[in-house]
Formats: sequence, structure tokens, C-alpha cells
Amino acid sequence: MRGKIIGLLVFAVSAVLVTMAVNSWTVNTSTSEAAVQLTIYRTEQCPCCKEYEAYLRNSGIHFRSVVVSGVELENVRKKLGVPRELYSCHTASAMQYFVEGHTPVEALKKLLEEKPSLKGIAVPGMPPGSPGMGGVKTEPLKIYALKPDGNIVVWMMS
Repeated sequence: MRGKIIGLLVFAVSAVLVTMAVNSWTVNTSTSEAAVQLTIYRTEQCPCCKEYEAYLRNSGIHFRSVVVSGVELENVRKKLGVPRELYSCHTASAMQYFVEGHTPVEALKKLLEEKPSLKGIAVPGMPPGSPGMGGVKTEPLKIYALKPDGNIVVWMMS
């Protein structure tokens, strides 16, 4: 019984720490001249997440990388409002937006420069040939957006 209580206490403390992290961790990056905030949340076990970060670095995007557990990543997604059907292997927060998955730099820059009325953008799953993923891209990459009314739409193609 005592072990279960300690386990629940550890889980509760972890959830509070993740919430605090989502609310406070920021890093300056640049798309044109304006400074923006970008934080990537990923698990340690995911090699393509590290490849995606290398892609961003090589593209001149600065960010903070936060390694979290699978449970903590799920909590981050819930906090940011990422719908399950848009999930990929990592999640980022940029200003008021979420950026899920292997999203191309041009989509990230468009989001941060235009500041559309969206909750976030995503490349669901792990499409072959997408930034940071191996394989060959066989069709244009669809970048989806979550609108404020909850509708998911194709926002752009890459």
C-alpha cells in the first residue's frame, strides 16, 4: 500500500514539473529579424527526433530540446491541445502554437511569420522522406493545422 502511495506521489510531482516546464522553458530563435520561442519535447529513445533536431540546426533554427518520459510527453501534448490523430514522435511549442512531428522548416517559418489564427500545425506519424526521417518522399508532405474551432485541415504541402 505504501509503495502505491509513493508511486502516485512521484507521478503527481512529475506532472507538476512537466506543467511548469511547458509554461516556463523558452529559447530565442530567429525567423527573419523577430525573436520567437521554440522548445522541442522528445523521449531519449527516439533516433529520428535527434535527426529532426539536426535538420533544424542545419537550417539555422535555434531551439531548446527537453528530454521527457513517454508519460510526460503525453502530458505536454494534452497541455498544448494536440489532438491524438495528429501525434508523431515529438512535440514542440512555438509561441502560442504547437508544432507536432517532422514539420518542414518552411512550414515552421510560415507559422511564426504569418501568425495565423491556429492552435498549431503537424505532420502526423513519421512519413518516409520527411525532415529527420529516413526513406524516400514519394508524394508531397501534408502539413495539417488545428483551427480554433477544432477542425483539422491541410494547411500546406511541401
